[in-house]
Parts: sequence; C-alpha cells; structure tokens
Amino acid sequence: MVSSLSPSSMATWRQCPKRFFFEKIMRIETETGEPAVCGSFVHRVLEHLMARPPEERTVDVARAIAGAVWPDFTVDPDSRFAELDLGDEETRAFKHRAWAGVTGYFCIEDPAAVEVVGTEQEVRAELDGAPVFGIIDRVDRGPDGLVVTDYKSGKAPRWDDEREEKLGQLRTYAALLDANGQRVSELRLLFVSPQISAAAKAQRCEAAATEALARLLDAVPDAAAQVAAALGGVDAAHRAARAAAPDAQTARRDAEVAAADAAAAGAARLTGSPSPEVAALIGAAVLTRRKAFFAHRAAAAARPTAVALQVCDEDLATARLEASTIWGEANACYDAWEFPGHTGPLCDWCPFAEQCETFSAWEAAGRPA
Repeated sequence: MVSSLSPSSMATWRQCPKRFFFEKIMRIETETGEPAVCGSFVHRVLEHLMARPPEERTVDVARAIAGAVWPDFTVDPDSRFAELDLGDEETRAFKHRAWAGVTGYFCIEDPAAVEVVGTEQEVRAELDGAPVFGIIDRVDRGPDGLVVTDYKSGKAPRWDDEREEKLGQLRTYAALLDANGQRVSELRLLFVSPQISAAAKAQRCEAAATEALARLLDAVPDAAAQVAAALGGVDAAHRAARAAAPDAQTARRDAEVAAADAAAAGAARLTGSPSPEVAALIGAAVLTRRKAFFAHRAAAAARPTAVALQVCDEDLATARLEASTIWGEANACYDAWEFPGHTGPLCDWCPFAEQCETFSAWEAAGRPA
C-alpha cells in the first residue's frame, strides 16, 4: 500500500496518477534541472538567514551566508548540484541567478519585521484517516495567529484556478498544524525568483522554435527567404483575423482558421502544389516562435511578489477531504496495480513520458494540436 502522502505527492496525484506511480511508488530517479537546483540553494540561504536574530537579517549577512553554505551545497548529493556538471562560466551564471533570488526576497518583505516560529519545520498527522507528512519552509507568528510561508522560484499565478492550485499545498500544511493543535490564520507564497523559471521556460521555447524551423527548412531546402515570407504571411493573417473579430472567443477561432489557410497557401507556394505536411510544419514553426516571443516577454517582466490567503474552517475541511480522497484513490490503484495517466500539454515536460504507455497511445492516436 501507499505508506503516506505529502503535499507535493498530492499535487503530483492531482496532475497525473501515472506520474505519481513512477515518482512516488517506483521512485525512478530523473535528471534534475538547473532552475530546481538554483531554487534549492535560494531556499537554503533564506533558511539560514531567517534563523538569525531579526537585526542580523540583512543583505550583507545573506551574502555572507551564501558564501558560507556554497562549498557544502556543491558537494551535497541531496542538492544534486554536481549532476549539473557546470563549467566555470556556467557556475558564475548559476550564482548570479541564485543571488537574484535571494535579493528578490528582500523586495517582498522586511525580514527584520518577521517573527519566525520555525524554519524547515517537520509536521505529520492523520487527515481524515490519511497519514500525511510535510516540511514547511517557514512558520511565522502573525497578528491573528500562525502564518505558513513557502518560498517559490516559479512564476506567480495569474488566474484564480492557478492561484488555488498553488495554495493547495499550503492548505494541507495548515491542516497538519491544526491537527497538532496549532491554528493557522494565513498562508503566504513568496515568489522570490520568478525570473529563474521564466528564463528557463523562455530557453525551452526558443529551442523548440529553432527545432521547428529546422524541420521546415529541411523539408524545403534552399528556400530560406521564401520560408521567412511564408511565416510572415501566417503571422499577418493571424493578427488581422484577431483585430477584426468582435470578441475574444471569435478572435481565437478566426485567427486559427486564418493562420491555417495562410499556412496552406504558403506551403503551396513553397512546393508548387498543395502539401499538408509542409503546411503543418509552417504552422508549428509559427506557433513555437509565438510561444517563444511571449515566454521571453514574460521573463523580462518577472518580478518577486507574494500571494496570500486568509485561512478559514472551510479551507481546513477541504484539505482534510482532499487528503482522504487521494489516499483512498491511490491505495485502490495500488491494490489493482493500475495507475491511470492524464494526458495534456504537461506531458511534453514530464520526465517519464517515454516510459508512459498512456502518453504513447495518445501520441499514436494523433493528439490535438
């Protein structure tokens, strides 16, 4: 059976039970990414900083802490820094990004004004019968009770549903503390270094755009200028359709149709005859280039910020019910030894995609664009 849950494993289950199986049941090791390791270093520095007396929580002290913990961090197997195999120049860039995350924290709040109860606090309890264990980044004492604070290196949520997803983990922490007789009044997510993950996403999108363009140029060699014109034509048709539409829903639909028509026309000019294959390559090149543009723009605009939620009894009840539900579902899947996969855009970033039969079947069936 599943021995216990954690707020992170519950988030994995919500995303995809199959990934939960690979990650939490089979415990298959995956390659770590630089943004995750960088975020871990930022966490470590802030943990040591907030353990200091309030008057010592300054930028200069944080810099001294970063220098002191760096040697141990680079050789600690749990940090997985050595797995990145960075050269001297890459290591300097890593330090620069990590320090941006540390200083980003100071843009959000005054650490000297925070009454810290504990850092890296372990907490466990049964939530409606489900054994749950977690480690909380920081527990503070606020004006109305305890405050659960979590550091994040990703981007802040822009929509309500995304915000709720991000705060779900903290609600579970609040329920665990409540089960141990410690009432939580507020949850806080501190996005100290959103530029780290935003820059990594921009790099991934840029690489995808480069790859898509290369595939198109391979399909129609010695036609770089004509390819550029075809891509520009699709972009122009897309913008014109959006501008002429009366509302957002119509704009999306009309823009997709106009872009597909322009891609088909561009493919016909490039090959001299209708070519759905080349039209698809044109469409993919335009789409990936557009994603890269917006990813770079988001990275340039990424700023440290905080998201907070006042805790009520309904939040605690929701967390307990969710833990109990996931506990029952996970153990039922374990007993049947069958964990369903949830397909979607996140599959492209899943480290277990090549091992997942659900993803393979989805690909073979021709997933939607």
